[in-house]
Amino acid sequence: MADTALLELRLASVILDGAAAVDRVSLSVGRGEFVVLRGPTGSGKSTVLKLLAGLVQPTAGEVIVAGDRVDAFNEMERRWLRRSMGLMMQEGRLLEDRTIHENVMLPALAAEESYAEARRRALLALEKCGIADLAPALPGRLSAGERQLALLARAVVNRPVVILADEPVAHLDEANAGALLALLSAFARAGVTVVAASHKALPVTDVPMREIILRAPGATEVFR
Repeated sequence: MADTALLELRLASVILDGAAAVDRVSLSVGRGEFVVLRGPTGSGKSTVLKLLAGLVQPTAGEVIVAGDRVDAFNEMERRWLRRSMGLMMQEGRLLEDRTIHENVMLPALAAEESYAEARRRALLALEKCGIADLAPALPGRLSAGERQLALLARAVVNRPVVILADEPVAHLDEANAGALLALLSAFARAGVTVVAASHKALPVTDVPMREIILRAPGATEVFR
């Protein structure tokens, strides 16, 4: 584990619709680590990722990224935070009326890069993910595995220091899951901090990986 903590939760809780989505969770992720948050449905995996990205505010506790209290940020500061992160959330979708190249450009344009620079970065990201040949295609032509690779390319187009991936291989066959995990491992080897949420163990073998087991609020048994 890296010595310097990059991401931390300190007794963080989130109440949604009157129920605890996350209950007093504390965790720490070092710079350059590959960490898998594992637990059953309802254990708060997705909410933990959203806390770290500043997409959800804690009801109690602290969220710390690179030493800064994210829970004390205003909305503008949270948007700036997310520019340093690559997000693969379950609700993330490709825009069906735009090419893959145009989809991958979007975070760079949102970060106020020029159109030409956004196009260049997007092509580089697609090349890193091995799908540069799909740049002119519309999302409807892609397989499930290719869509996930396109979402990963979009997540890394701004050269993030952190990748947060929610169930990245949940709907992929073994071959496509292996390809995506190999890419996430490659980013981790390059020094990017990777945090993936998964309801099952991920077969990551080519880079050191640490599991953090979450359990549903109120559960009496730890998920295995």
